[in-house]
Amino acid sequence: MDDFILIANPISGKGKAKTVAEQAYTALMAEGRNGEIKLTAGTGDATRFAQEAVSSGIRWVIACGGDGTLHEVVNGIATVPDVTLAIIPCGRGNDLATAIGIPRKPQHAIQTLFTGKSKCIDLGHVRSEKGNEHYFTTITTCGYDTEVSRRAAARTTPFSGTASYVYAAVATLFKYKCPFVRIEGDFGTHEGPLLLAATGSTKSYGGGFKIVPNAHFDDGLFDVCIIHPVSSFTVLRLMVTLFWGGHVNHPAVEIHRTRSLKIETEPSVMLYADGEPMCETPATIEIIKNGLTVLVPS
Repeated sequence: MDDFILIANPISGKGKAKTVAEQAYTALMAEGRNGEIKLTAGTGDATRFAQEAVSSGIRWVIACGGDGTLHEVVNGIATVPDVTLAIIPCGRGNDLATAIGIPRKPQHAIQTLFTGKSKCIDLGHVRSEKGNEHYFTTITTCGYDTEVSRRAAARTTPFSGTASYVYAAVATLFKYKCPFVRIEGDFGTHEGPLLLAATGSTKSYGGGFKIVPNAHFDDGLFDVCIIHPVSSFTVLRLMVTLFWGGHVNHPAVEIHRTRSLKIETEPSVMLYADGEPMCETPATIEIIKNGLTVLVPS
């Protein structure tokens, strides 16, 4: 019986993920492990592959790609107990891998498959009023950064990685209109026009923008960054400080901590998480403490 499945997005990392996944698969088989490699061909494939694998009894799922690939894989395994997720980062954004200390060099990441240890981290859950449910591992966005994520995910930019996010952010800047929001959490209620709200259990999104720089992936709490509407020039200045988290000291920025968050907007907007679309507002975001088991370096 197979004891692992390796799911790879062959276009991640400008095509590098396919080669890296094949190297990892070869190394695993050489060590006497039994499993199979599955290459995605479109949206939803990674979720389906993961669901089929855990339904057949496999309890070790390896994802090779970026945060988008991980997002799909996690949504295929999140409700199944005793499953361990291993990560080989090869995408435009690798924020979860960075958060849990997975090496960026493929050979070092592959070595973690043999020498790593299991660790429980927090898992995010989003439920819309229409009944749509999704799980996520990094940050959920609402507002300006949602539109930036949409543009970056569309792969219409001439750049990759963090540069694609910067390009999308600038392209969005002068066209974005702030929605009116009502946000409720353990910290109370925020109501009014909103530039963005980012809710996460990891520090960064977009390949390294530290939007919630004090977030911890295993403390059972979300960090929430709320930014009030500001001028386009101020947005550009804040974007620069996101690289080290300096935006938290700006008067237009609020940082809160909460176990759950309810978001209502006018008009309704799409929420993104891990850089992928999830559902429209109104929606509730909840944290599942120790909801995901991952393989991390020893």
